[in-house]
Amino acid sequence: MSTPRRTITSVLTGALTIALVVLLPRAVGTSWSTVGTLLGHLSLPAIVLLAAVWIAGLWSHSFVLAASLPGLTKRRGLTLSLTGSAVANVLPLGGAAGTGLNFAMTRRWGFGPAAFGGFLAVTTLINVLAKLGVVAVALALVPIANTATALPIGRTSLLLIPVLVALAAVAWFLASETAPVTAGRALGRLTRGRTRLERSLPALRTSVLGVFRRGWRPMTAGMLAYLLLQLALLWLCFQLLGTSLSLPVLITGLAVERLLTLIPITPGGAGVVEVGTVAALVAMGGDPAAVTAGMVLFRGFTYLLEIPVGGVTLALWLLANRKQAVAA
Repeated sequence: MSTPRRTITSVLTGALTIALVVLLPRAVGTSWSTVGTLLGHLSLPAIVLLAAVWIAGLWSHSFVLAASLPGLTKRRGLTLSLTGSAVANVLPLGGAAGTGLNFAMTRRWGFGPAAFGGFLAVTTLINVLAKLGVVAVALALVPIANTATALPIGRTSLLLIPVLVALAAVAWFLASETAPVTAGRALGRLTRGRTRLERSLPALRTSVLGVFRRGWRPMTAGMLAYLLLQLALLWLCFQLLGTSLSLPVLITGLAVERLLTLIPITPGGAGVVEVGTVAALVAMGGDPAAVTAGMVLFRGFTYLLEIPVGGVTLALWLLANRKQAVAA
């Protein structure tokens, strides 16, 4: 992307994010002053408790990352998660920039491009499957929880179609030995790199399958723990503000939040995620002010706090590498 187009994209996405956040309370019939009053009642011990649950969730996810790249420690996995998220949450289409940063960091730690390619494929697939799993649970609860207004099956299915098509393509790629060769030929015609892709894609398939066979247990346990801690964080955000929501409603809210993060319109889904999730929870009977305050608090940890914490983590990593280079 050229510099002028990148600048225009940054300005537009930034303006859209600010507009969505500013108009969030009005969209559901409340105001920022009311929301601020609710948030002002939070005590320091409550904030510390929320931070502890948030950190525990990130630590659980580091098990997934460590198992996806054999030889990666959980501490370094947490470092990748925080720094990559910080970049992705700030820049328009920042996922690519976060991936580039993580690639540079793993190269510094001695991992090759092929290992990182397998790591990226595995973690992306697991994250998408986890989000779709939460959506599937929420849809299964629709008949008994009366949440069809917030998560209508028909409209949700339309949003899931491109994701499900991509997952079907991944399943075909992994299940068939001829699939990587076929895909390499097709992509090679488009990118003029046919021979290289025909060699690299079968190797990528072998690497991904090997990672899954060795690490599916810690990946599964880590992702389940992460999702449960995310649900616990969401529940605490409402509970500490004096709002009680039923478990099916909370799961539906988390499903909407997870689903909207798959749509990278703004950095980290900022604005889009909050408006969509709050609207869904209000449609299920939640109080507009309480729901807005709870969601702002939740996203304050899962989105906003990742930026400074990830930035500090990146600065410490750069400083440590500079000291190593000077010592060498």
